[in-house]
Amino acid sequence: MSGEAVKTIGFMPRRPDIDRAAFRTYYETRHAPLAAPLFPFRRYRRNHLTDAAIEPGFDCIAEFWIGSLDELGSVMAGEAGDTMRADEPNFMDQPRIFPVRADPVATGSDTGRTMALLRREGGDPDTLARTARQAGAGLDLLAPFGARPAPFDAILRCEGEPPPLPAGWTAALTVTVEAHETDPATLRG
Repeated sequence: MSGEAVKTIGFMPRRPDIDRAAFRTYYETRHAPLAAPLFPFRRYRRNHLTDAAIEPGFDCIAEFWIGSLDELGSVMAGEAGDTMRADEPNFMDQPRIFPVRADPVATGSDTGRTMALLRREGGDPDTLARTARQAGAGLDLLAPFGARPAPFDAILRCEGEPPPLPAGWTAALTVTVEAHETDPATLRG
């Protein structure tokens, strides 16, 4: 990936009338291939939840790397954004999509199958980052785009069980995911 990139994350919920498998199939065979040539993504990965018993209000944690938030805003305000928004009702519950900004602060496990969704209860982000680095885990600190608070304050990604968290951080939810990353050669960015 050349140059710096901004990372955003979307918590993507399925329509209530379809199951998680149908959601994943549509996303991977229709929606993601539709997005790849339209957006200047540098990377694009979808992390589909694999445990059918967990219903956290979303079914996929989508990760998007792009040159800047201004670039993303311009694309979303144009024809590409219109095309994607028109396709979303085919499988997503659009009003419940929740986008956040992500600040990657530990880049250990970039592909781990376990994602711990953390809430900050007075904890120090630097201490959490050190914990993630020592464990070889990836860590993104999250921030909302607007006034609505982000559903989580951080995502810790690892293989297997997450490491013990430092004081002031709690795992609100730990999920197992199946990652699908679009081949960078097919991306416009």
